Formats: sequence, C-alpha cells, structure tokens
Amino acid sequence: MKLNDRVVVITGASKGIGRATALLFAKEGAAVVLGARSGEALDDLAHRIKESGGRAVSVASDLSTREGVDRLFDVTEETFGGCDVLVNNAGRGIYGYVEDGDPEDWRIMLDLNVFGLVAATKRAVRSMKRRGGGHVVNVSSVAGRIGIEGVAVYCATKFAVVGFSEALRREVQGDGIRVTVIEPGSVDTEWGEKLPREWTEGKAAMGPLTAEEVADAILYVVKQPDNVSIGELLMRPTRQKN
Repeated sequence: MKLNDRVVVITGASKGIGRATALLFAKEGAAVVLGARSGEALDDLAHRIKESGGRAVSVASDLSTREGVDRLFDVTEETFGGCDVLVNNAGRGIYGYVEDGDPEDWRIMLDLNVFGLVAATKRAVRSMKRRGGGHVVNVSSVAGRIGIEGVAVYCATKFAVVGFSEALRREVQGDGIRVTVIEPGSVDTEWGEKLPREWTEGKAAMGPLTAEEVADAILYVVKQPDNVSIGELLMRPTRQKN
C-alpha cells in the first residue's frame, strides 16, 4: 500500500526518530509536515525530501504551547488540506531523582510530552473526521510500561501517553480513526538530558535500536489494512532487560 494520498504530520521531526520517520514516509509517497522547534534543521530536512521528489513543509514551532500546535496544524490545512496521519513523536526526557528534582524540568516534560501530544491529537482528530478517517501514532516508551529510577517524571508522562492512547482509541474507533502507541526501548538518538555517564555507557553496551528501526515499526502499523488496528507495539533491543 503506497501512501501517495496521505498527509502525515510528524512532531519532533528535526532529528532522531522523527527525522527517520519523515524520510521513510516521504519515500513511500506521503506528503509530510515537519514540526519541531529547530527551524534550520527542519528546513534542511524538507529541502532533502523535495530534492528527492517528495512533498514536505517545515513548521518551526514550540509544540509544548497551544500556539505552537495551532501553527503546525494551520499550516497543514493551508498547504495540504488536512491531516491523515499524526505521529506524536516530540518529547523530552530529563534525568533526576524526585527528591533532588527541579520543578522546571518537570514542567518542561509535562508540557511537551503530555499537553503538546494531547493538543496536537485534538487538532488532528478534527481534521481526520472531516476526511473520513485517519491514524494517530503516539510514541511512548518502555518507560511508559515500567517505572525506572532516575526518570520518574518522564515515566509519568509516558504512562500518561499509554492511558490516553487507549481511551482515545475507544472514543474515535467509530469514526474510522485508528490509534497506536509505539513503545521503544533504548534507541540510538540524542534522547536524554543530564544523564549520568553510566546511563550512556549502558545504552551503548546493550546495542540500542536505531531511529530507522523505530520508523519502520511506525510505517508498519500505518500500512495495515483499514480493518486492522494495532493498538500497541512494544520493541526493545535484544539485550535490554527492562
């Protein structure tokens, strides 16, 4: 199944999983809308896609704010007429034990990982209903299934994404809208702020997933027949225990 008639909005598209997903979906024929804070990186990615014959538009915006989310979807509507697939990938993970944690770090994660995702989903669902269906793919984490010391608030945001995804699925299933939550384990990206050295060393030792492998999983669930809805896909590096 080619995706020539699909418009795919990808948040956190400037690097890592979002970037890999944008390149893959554009290769499959979809028009991609690239959202993130880094305008220069998005412009470079959009230029690369267009040079390869694809369709892309970059939208530099802060997706932790209502204004940033509205800008992303206003441009989507103006450029391509609406949204068929939303990949909610934008997120931040900041290390810190709760007793020593910085409430500002907590706010940053909650605003982007939860509020931004929910606000983007609201706009996307409205567009999908007008277009007769669609697919919301929420990128959570193994940390949305298992509590991990040192990233308790990040875990809280990702547990929220899992619960939100299942509730949303029940709300929109009658509208031809599918909902999937993707839960990767360790991925070889720039994820993580204030991480101790043992975390980065442990990540390298386990042989992390690549961003492209996660993008392949996202494409897999989206390309299923319309009557097939994959609600959850949990994937880990083979050597990862948690």
